[in-house]
Amino acid sequence: MSQFISFPKDFLWGAATSSFQIEGYPLADGAAPSGWYRWTKEGDHIANGQNADIACDHFHKYKEDVALMKKLGLKAYRFSLSWPRIVPERGRVNEKAVDFYRRLVAELKQAGITPCATLFHWEVPDWAEGDWENRETALAFREYAEAVFQRLGKDVPYWATHNETVVVAHLGYLWGYFPPGKADKRAAARVTHHLNLAHGLAVQAYRGMNLPGEIGWVLALCQFRTQSQDPVDLRHLDNLEHLHNGSFLDPVSGRGYPKFFFGYSGESPAYYERDLKDIAHPIDFLGVNHYFPNYARYAPGNNIFDNDFAMPEGMPMNDLNWPIIPEALYELLTFLHKAYGFKKLLITENGIPTRDSLRSQKETMEDDLRISYVGRYLAQARRAIDEGVPLRGYFHWSLMDNFEWCHGYDPRFGLIHVDFKTLERSWKKSAYWYQKLIQENGFDFAALPNPTYRIFKSEGIKARNF
Repeated sequence: MSQFISFPKDFLWGAATSSFQIEGYPLADGAAPSGWYRWTKEGDHIANGQNADIACDHFHKYKEDVALMKKLGLKAYRFSLSWPRIVPERGRVNEKAVDFYRRLVAELKQAGITPCATLFHWEVPDWAEGDWENRETALAFREYAEAVFQRLGKDVPYWATHNETVVVAHLGYLWGYFPPGKADKRAAARVTHHLNLAHGLAVQAYRGMNLPGEIGWVLALCQFRTQSQDPVDLRHLDNLEHLHNGSFLDPVSGRGYPKFFFGYSGESPAYYERDLKDIAHPIDFLGVNHYFPNYARYAPGNNIFDNDFAMPEGMPMNDLNWPIIPEALYELLTFLHKAYGFKKLLITENGIPTRDSLRSQKETMEDDLRISYVGRYLAQARRAIDEGVPLRGYFHWSLMDNFEWCHGYDPRFGLIHVDFKTLERSWKKSAYWYQKLIQENGFDFAALPNPTYRIFKSEGIKARNF
């Protein structure tokens, strides 16, 4: 029996990537090294000693990739620009690097695909002394944004300032898992603020040019859950939500920083308050990247958050041990709508990894896991739309398998399979399913596959949020 779930007319169906993860050749065209380039070359930060020197070679194969997007039927494509490529030293724009993105945008428009560009997806040029700990980096980011808007602003209708600001601040400056590898609460607070400020300054620059498109912000967002009703754990849950979500959503909404932001970091509000007006410049849309909710239980000394992230026993999870809870997307979207009132939301990332180390080649290509996951999350997105949430689009992460940061090439998120030895692109079963979904502007929920997910067992698996 069919249970067809349709979406509103003009719903924006897309897929997403990022420059460092797919382009390869990170120093081409005279680009400056970035913090991520250094991270792949120094120490043992990346699984199996891998790097992004070639990645998917989108740098040379972008026309082939746009042709795949057109065949897939994408209405929109979200990609990021490489700041170190475009501005190899402060104050100097590398026009050759801009030309690459100009050609990409032209190819997309010729294919009838709407370009959606992100200014910053974690690549900070080496010349930015002190990285995001330095307020000057926020000012330099505005200069970069202005240079890009001057050259590409009229050709790209959707702009995002940053991708997943919390990941930069927390994984780089609290967990020490991403560059620069610190565990410093005060530094993380400054980084959070300077990223927020850079976002606001870029929005102001865009507005000042009277460009015809829209500009917004892309955040990694999830709500916390707890298995406990202990008041200590419930208060801890609220604190973690304020830190992970409110430290970004509140300032951009004109509410300033949550109290716990300062209580956790030990910072004084005075330094932060002078920039709140610049941060709170109105945005046209909020991009929501969502994969899973987090779990909270107060566990002093367990990690820098004093938190036990352990999921309930028996929880379905993906190959990176992230919980699979489709209704969490509905809860998040309705929360954002009711609590903040953003006039337009886009799901800018959502998807599921499969690992070569855990899957057969057949499972990788006939990826019922991905079809089931995306379909069930989309059903919850539709549920939110039915309740008045202004959700206008969905971008699958990712278009193709790519360099998945510190995990290297083992986790595959793509609709398109990439053989990283030959760089050959091949359609997975999910790509055909997504193609049909776009054509029909919906899908039959009853026809979704029912694969067997991995199950969380407390013994032997340490839950975490990345």
